[in-house]
Amino acid sequence: MKQILTLFLLVLSSMVSAKVTLPKFFSDHMVLQRDAVITIYGWADSNKSITVNFNNQTQSAKINANGEWSIDFAALPAGGPYEMSITQDATIHLKDIYLGDVWFCSGQSNMGWKLEDARNGKEELAKADYEKIKLLQVSRTMAGTPQKDIEKGEWKTCSPQSAEGFSAVAYFFGRELFLKYNVPIGLINSSWGGTNIEAWMSEDLMGKHATAKKVIAEMKSMNFSDVMENYKKESKAWEAKAETLDLGMKEKWYSTDVNTATWKDITLPTYWSKAKVTPNDGIIWVTRTFDLTPADLNSATLSVGRVDNEDITYINGKKIGESPVKDLDRLYTIPKGILLAGKNRITIRVKNTGDIGGFRGDASSLYLETSNRKLLLAGTWTYKAGTPDIEEVPVRQHPTKYPTSLYNGMVTPFFGIKIKGIIWYQGEANSKNATEYADLFQNMITDWRKNWKVDYPFIFAQLPNYGGQNNRWITLRESQAKALTLKNTAMVVLIDVGDDDNIHPIYKQIVGKRMAIIADQLAYNGKTPMTAPTYDHYSTNENAITIHFSNGTFTPETKKNNIGGFQVAGSDKKFYPAEAAVLGTDLKTIQVSSKEVKKPMAVRYLWEDAPGKVMLYNTDGLVTPPFRTYNW
Repeated sequence: MKQILTLFLLVLSSMVSAKVTLPKFFSDHMVLQRDAVITIYGWADSNKSITVNFNNQTQSAKINANGEWSIDFAALPAGGPYEMSITQDATIHLKDIYLGDVWFCSGQSNMGWKLEDARNGKEELAKADYEKIKLLQVSRTMAGTPQKDIEKGEWKTCSPQSAEGFSAVAYFFGRELFLKYNVPIGLINSSWGGTNIEAWMSEDLMGKHATAKKVIAEMKSMNFSDVMENYKKESKAWEAKAETLDLGMKEKWYSTDVNTATWKDITLPTYWSKAKVTPNDGIIWVTRTFDLTPADLNSATLSVGRVDNEDITYINGKKIGESPVKDLDRLYTIPKGILLAGKNRITIRVKNTGDIGGFRGDASSLYLETSNRKLLLAGTWTYKAGTPDIEEVPVRQHPTKYPTSLYNGMVTPFFGIKIKGIIWYQGEANSKNATEYADLFQNMITDWRKNWKVDYPFIFAQLPNYGGQNNRWITLRESQAKALTLKNTAMVVLIDVGDDDNIHPIYKQIVGKRMAIIADQLAYNGKTPMTAPTYDHYSTNENAITIHFSNGTFTPETKKNNIGGFQVAGSDKKFYPAEAAVLGTDLKTIQVSSKEVKKPMAVRYLWEDAPGKVMLYNTDGLVTPPFRTYNW
């Protein structure tokens, strides 16, 4: 009897494996690339035939010995909705299929940044209702070898429900394209926060690096699903232990009568590492007092900025708010009856689970605002560790540890389909090897195109303004710009729409719009310039340098003088702020000089991590990128 049951299970397993399967991105609501050969493929029982019917065309093919099949349909113009059936014994039926433009949207957290968390995000999400915009959210997946299918994900029609959690940059880019060209738009969001470029590159490239080659070899036998599941369990257990060990909750440190005489001073806002707070991971409590008048008690809100990772905030012993999201500004409304005339105490419980720890905002983000005034709370606080003896947080399992892991799991599955182009927003995680990034980035673009077998348009975001990076972002921006030597590439300059103290600026509408403006010429044969005027060459006279720009002109509103952001240097290579003014009426030549430099030899423009106000634009709102005239 046992042998019969075993035989039955083997036969059943064979029957199940013979079922026709498709990559998960061949689904209802999908967008297929218009004006390109349409390739449909999948897996089924070997050495049989399969039939696909699409838009009144029927094609058949033999399934090879490996159980693989592929069928091509002739290119078609934009249109839909269509239906498709795939038959071998049983039939798979797909509906609501459109022909339009498919864009592959990839990178790290600023590409993955959720629509609802962008500027006016909730209002934008409520309006995200477009029948002909389709969204494919690719599950975050690491793999040790190239995959033919994604782990999870299927096409959905853009709606406030399906767009929740989707990439803000990709959505705003796609919306601009749809409204301008009125063709169906398919957006594939394949991104993962905090990832370096090495994770998005192939073994052909990363295998040339000795350290990466060793890791790649080990990855081939790894089960990443188990790795991530074990990490989640360990992290959950560590967090539960932190909650159990927290002396602050046990002893009610949020209370107004707690004795803080032994607590240590700290200047907020700051990162725990910068302030040498130990342990860096776990729970730290911070507190201070402030005084209010009776006129301050009518209504009030408290801003504590961005906290890494989680906070619970109390005033006078009462909880007024909490958040587990590190990258969002906390703004809490204080219920009436909590604030007092005279002395008040604010206490914040901060839990760090493996990141930097502490307060990420600047001094202006820490305040209490009443109907009467704004009270700044930056400055001296006191702190105490709630979990002084907790062990280190479990080692984070993340793609930055595993070169090629995201290329294998989140890029290679799509090499079998046609797309319109690629948009890319990444680089923050590579600021420590910013010079090396130039070659890595160009090699990645070339390699992706080789595997797609088409030099698809590649539009990438140059890192925006972000202060305190020890000039690493300057170098990273320059490394990114070097990719413009590759054909069919374009760069979106964002030096004016970042946030000097926030690695995740919220102005994603501008990013998406600028990418769409650039796509007009790069991908749609339009006439819109792909860039604002860019540095071309310079000439010198006795005490000034004249900068000549190409690629159009500046806006007519550009100031004739007092243009900020320029610096000049002489033979001593010391740079000084410069006076800059437009010459003549052509709006493409600027003269730069400084009283500190009698014979200027070099110029640089916006050559800082966060250079301040930007003033050079073209009429489409694109920004002149940072540049320098020297290479020493």
